[in-house]
Parts: sequence; C-alpha cells; structure tokens
Amino acid sequence: MTEVQLEQNQEEKKWARRAHLSTILTYPMALLPFPFFISSLGAMVYPFVMWLSRNKSSYSAKQSLEAMYLQALLSLGFFGFGTKFGDDRVLLVFSYVFMAFLHVIFLGIAIYRTTIGKEHHYPFSFFPLLFSSNKTKENWNELKKKFEDKVEFTEYKTQMDKLDGFRVQTEKESKFLTDTSLQSLCNEYLHSLSDLRVRLAEDPLSYRKAKQFLNYFPETVSKILNQYNKVSLEGNSPESEKRKTELNSLLSEVIKTTEQVRNKLKADETLNLDVEITAMKKNIEFGGY
Repeated sequence: MTEVQLEQNQEEKKWARRAHLSTILTYPMALLPFPFFISSLGAMVYPFVMWLSRNKSSYSAKQSLEAMYLQALLSLGFFGFGTKFGDDRVLLVFSYVFMAFLHVIFLGIAIYRTTIGKEHHYPFSFFPLLFSSNKTKENWNELKKKFEDKVEFTEYKTQMDKLDGFRVQTEKESKFLTDTSLQSLCNEYLHSLSDLRVRLAEDPLSYRKAKQFLNYFPETVSKILNQYNKVSLEGNSPESEKRKTELNSLLSEVIKTTEQVRNKLKADETLNLDVEITAMKKNIEFGGY
C-alpha cells in the first residue's frame, strides 16, 4: 500500500480509538451537579459528533456508533443501580465500582481491536445486524431500473453476490493467519473491499468501471489466503517460509490494486487500470494462481 493509503487507514484507526476512549469522560462529568446517569449520557456527545463528521460507511463512524452504544449501556447501569441502592451507600458505591470495572474491561478490548483494525462490537450490540442488512440487502427492483440492459443487470447482481461470498470467505481465512502484520494488511483489504461494495451499491453503473477487477481479484485473494494458511501448517522449513514470503508479496500488490480501484470510484474518475490489472494477473499467475 502507498504511504498515503497507510496514513488514511491509520487515521481511521486513530479516530475509532478516540471514540471508544471518549467514554472515559463519564467520570469527570460526574463532578457536575446532575444525577450520575445524566452526566454519563452527556459523555455520549463526543462519539455522536464524531459519527456526524465522518463518512457514515467508514470504519471510524461505525466504531463511533459502538462507543455511543457502550455509553448508553453505562448510563442504563448507573441509573438502575442508583435507583435500586439509592438508600444504601455501601451497595451503591460497590455497584458503581463494579460498573466501572466492566467498563475498563470492555474498553480495553475495544482499544486493542481498533488498534489492529478489526471490527468491534460490544455485547448484545444490534449494529452487526444493522450493518449486515445495509450491505447485503439491496432493493434489486430499484437498482434494475438503472440498467438499460437486463443482461448487464443480471451480471451486476451475480457479481455483487459473489463479492459478498468472497468477502465472507476472506474474513474467515484471515482469522487463521499467524503473521500479525499480514493479518493487519488483510483487515485493511477487507475495509477497502467493504467500501468498494458500498460504492457499487450506491452507484450501480460504476460496476462497468470495476468489472475486470471484480471478475478476478476477490476470488484470487481468497485463494491466496487459503494457500498461505495451508503452507503455514507445513511448518517452518526454508521452502515453506520462502513460499509464505511470495504469497505475502502477492497479497500486498493485490491490496494496492484494490485501493486504486476504490479511490478511482470514489473520485468518480474513469478507471485506467487495465495495464496495472493485467500486470497483476501475470504476477499472480507467475506465483501459481
């Protein structure tokens, strides 16, 4: 990936971490002359403002929603314990300390996962279902009207379904990666692929520009990851290490091309990636795919 792309991805992770860390404002806001649960709700303002200011399909925006959800849970917990043990200061303090302890545990996990770029959801969060619904359920009848050619629409729908399948498969394969740097790289690829998916859903006709990419790369990445995991199981022999290095290099190049496609589509530019994609195909074929 280019330095600019890496910087953008690091920026997304940074804002995601900030959203989760903002929930700590619950405790200094407790000094305000309001009931504790009201002060806790006030700490929800920061992640809410962040969500408003970010691209709604971005990693940081989705994590901002999760931070708001955690803050709502904390407020509900403080309200419940405050109502239940309002007359018993010992139990009230104990319950509040217990809530703070759970908060620290949940927050630590969230910070770790956002640092490595993984999607994070708090317990009982409904956002995974919401995001999944937004990504995979299109109004196909409405989208069909944008295509004059029914054959092209059928091809578009088929490719979108395939893209979802390969994305899920790639996510599964990435969980078995033992190389943390490669796992991080794979997470970046999945973010790029998700953004590309959103773009293609918002502007179906842009599919024409990305057709060559869609016909080849998502499936190829899934196969390369599968092969990498198989080689990893063979042990640490010089031959297997050499093969893993080759596969790592291939994945880096494929992810770079994915970023180019996504950025071109975002800028609504005409794709001039045929030469790059053809070259990448040759490199991948040379690697045995």
